[in-house]
Amino acid sequence: MNIYHKFYNTPSVLLIFTTLFWAFNTIFGQLAVGEISPLQIVPLRWIFVSSVMWFLFGNNVKNNWKIIKPEINKIIFMALMGFTGFNVLFYTASHYTTAINLGIIQAAVPVYVLLGAYFIYKTPINALQGTGVLMSIIGVIVITTKGDIELLLSLQLNKGDLIMLLACLMYSYYTLALKSRLQISGIEFFTLMSVIANLLALPLFIADYFINGINYPSFQGWIITILVAIFPSSLAQIFYLRAVDIAGPGKAGIYTNIVPIFSSILAVILLNQSFHIFHGISLVLVLTGIWIAEKNSIKS
Repeated sequence: MNIYHKFYNTPSVLLIFTTLFWAFNTIFGQLAVGEISPLQIVPLRWIFVSSVMWFLFGNNVKNNWKIIKPEINKIIFMALMGFTGFNVLFYTASHYTTAINLGIIQAAVPVYVLLGAYFIYKTPINALQGTGVLMSIIGVIVITTKGDIELLLSLQLNKGDLIMLLACLMYSYYTLALKSRLQISGIEFFTLMSVIANLLALPLFIADYFINGINYPSFQGWIITILVAIFPSSLAQIFYLRAVDIAGPGKAGIYTNIVPIFSSILAVILLNQSFHIFHGISLVLVLTGIWIAEKNSIKS
């Protein structure tokens, strides 16, 4: 078995890289402030991605159109929820709430996915799996509050938090829907999804014009958009799709709690932020929680 084949068939490795690339998205988001509008970066990223993917795999998608057509409404809804809608709400929420609140609320994704898998697919939940999810959520809370209990108790909900909760619900739906997705290759499915996400995101250009007028991205804004298109938008989504195909939505969902950990580590390395003891504590809690959940899935 060559390295590529082993990599592409090991869900834990795929999910580690997925969350790493998603964490880069938070760094890109900070670097993008003042360089490109949020209503520009979402459609531009999908223009780049869908153009490349369609050039490479468009003929494959067209050849499978007979089996795609009956499922097209479901696929459009999945693209709306997981690709276009989630990103729009995520960027919108960041304008109204704090990074602390965003990190804590994002920890709801594994819970949504776990409960959804139980009610939709009758996937059992036992105490060990629940413990693993709880530990990883505590780890996220530790890192987003910097280990300060008073800060956690003083948090107040605002409309940004509610928007982020809705965003998490949307991505959880997408994760659960992947389990019963159309059975074409992952690359072909992602190509189709990226084209649909592109079409759904195009109206954002019009919205940006009415809100901000004519406002072109800077050179740095274009570079950030290209990096976002390559890593969080393409590679991360392809790896995540493959991991859900192999391991199921429940296992994939819990890995989303690594994103705040990677984000903090990348901020230390790339943005010269300080590393503190709470970073280490959070890392141990999240990884231990995932290990417990992984151990449970192996036994199952």
